[in-house]
This record gives sequence, C-alpha cells and structure tokens, in this order.
Amino acid sequence: MISKDLRLQAFGILLIPAFVGHTLQLLGEDRPWEAHAWAREAFQPGWHQHLPGWVPVALAFMLAAAVIGLAVDRRRQWLLAVILIYWAHYLTYPYRIRNHMSHMFSGLTMLGVVWIVAWLLGAHDFRGRGPRARVVDRYAADGLALIVCVNYFFAGFHKINENFFAIPTSAAVHGMGQFWVYADLGSELPTWAAYCAIYGTIFVECCVPWIAWRVPRLRIPAVLTLFAFHYPMVSTMNVSDYPMIASAYFPCFFSHAQLRVLLGYFRRASRWTVPCAAAGVAMQVWAIPWWGELTIFGLFVMGLWGWATGAMLHMVWDRRKREPSTEAGMRYHPAP
Repeated sequence: MISKDLRLQAFGILLIPAFVGHTLQLLGEDRPWEAHAWAREAFQPGWHQHLPGWVPVALAFMLAAAVIGLAVDRRRQWLLAVILIYWAHYLTYPYRIRNHMSHMFSGLTMLGVVWIVAWLLGAHDFRGRGPRARVVDRYAADGLALIVCVNYFFAGFHKINENFFAIPTSAAVHGMGQFWVYADLGSELPTWAAYCAIYGTIFVECCVPWIAWRVPRLRIPAVLTLFAFHYPMVSTMNVSDYPMIASAYFPCFFSHAQLRVLLGYFRRASRWTVPCAAAGVAMQVWAIPWWGELTIFGLFVMGLWGWATGAMLHMVWDRRKREPSTEAGMRYHPAP
C-alpha cells in the first residue's frame, strides 16, 4: 500500500498515466535517436555535460522500470524509487527542461523530503508504518495540494504583462482561437471570447486551485472548472501531458473523508460515470486537429476526467436528495 491516506493513494496511482504523458511529450519533441540530437545536448547547459552519455539514458530506463513497478505493485517503496530516480532524471536531463518537469520535480521533492525527514525522526518507516504515519501522510497530502496551488498561481502571475493582455499577442487568444476553429464554434474568435480567454486564464490559474483546496462548498465546481480550463489544451493544443500531471494532484484538494465517499462513486460504473466518460472522449474526438501521440493520449485523459466528473455529480446529487429528508427528520426528531 502506498499510504493509508486515500489522497496519497490516488496521487500515486495517477502518477502512472502522468508519466506516460511525460514520456510521450519528451520523445515527441526531443527525439534523442536523430542525428542532430548530439548538438542539442552539447549546447544545453546542465549536469549531463560532466557525465557519460549513457547515464541519462540509463536513468530514463530506470524511471520507466520504477513506474511499471508502481503500476504492478502499488507500494510505498516503488513510489520512493520513482521519486529518487526522478530527481536524478530531472537534474541530468540533456535537453530543455519543460514546465511540467519542474512541476513534477517540486511535488515529488516535497513528498520525498517529508517522508525521509519523518523516517529520520522515527515517525514512520518506509512502508508507511509507525506511531505518526497518518499524521505524516496528512501533512504530505496537504503539501502536494500547496505545491499545485503555488504552481498554478505563478503560471498565472507571470502572464500579467502587456503582451498577454493585448489581443494580437496574447498566448491565450492564440490558443483559444485554435480551439474555436477546430471545435467548429466559428471561423474567427469573437472579441468577447478573446477577453474571456485572457482574464479567465489569469483568474483560473491564480484563484481556482486555492478555492478548490480551501473552500469545501465550492470544491467540486472548482475542480470541474479546472477540467474545463484544460480541455482546449488537451484537445487542440497537443499538450495533454501537463493537464494529466496537474490533475494527479487534484485528489489532495479533498479531505480524506470526502475523498473516501467520492471514491465509492468513482469505483463503480453507473448511469453517471459511463455517459460522462463517453462524453469526454467524444469531446476530444470532436476538437482534435490531428491524430498524434498526445492527442490519442488525450482520449484517455478526457475519458478519465469525464468518469471523475460523473462520480462527483452523482455524489452531489445523492447528497442533495438526502438533505431535505435529514432536515425533516431533525425537525420531528430533534437530538436530545
């Protein structure tokens, strides 16, 4: 078992498809087997300059083996192996470091440091057993939530500049314009939609993750907002890797008790989860501009998000149905 804390369990499981997206993105752009790859390695600063050329390759295969081990045998030792090898993989990677790599590095570093320090203090062992194991894992899950909120915040904060707010030069307008056309919403992005893309991006990245984490009543709408925000990236922008990695952190927004209830809905096929998953896949098929490794991977991402959306909506629906009867029972049978 990865952890008795369901949030860390979910994070560890979602890391597996997250690393699939990570691999597809790197191999799709860097292509180390091509003739020009050596030149890019030579001009890219980093620790790899002082290491034999086979070291980054060996670390990549070791990371893949650790992720497969985590998928087959979901224990904490495998996740620790993923963390340790990923540190070496990140620090010796011979090409450009992507944002999603730094995001993953910060989250895994936080988790690894918390577990190692707790082990040194005798709070738990590396199997997750000990007098303070539950407390350690609770802090670790909150730390992962903090990491993803901070990453989102600075993703929005660095966009606050003249170029991003100007329609002709805004990356948000460019991306939304592509989505608008490929999703058959129109031949040109309207001005109102351009401003929604600009200011909506800033708001979503700077505020919505914090709302999802710290405002329980708005948690599910905030998570669904993040799914919707990333949909154009998964479909038309060909970057399904980062949204999958970011969503691996989303279970840490929930409390342990709330996630336990939600997982009860998520683990079974229902009239909510199956149609929503099918709708997610259909939305991806509708909006993708071409078939490639990451757009095909996006079918899985959108299907997973659709299934999770159905589970969350089903949970909310059942809770709303129970609330009136509970209130009525309290009126006629007050607590002593």
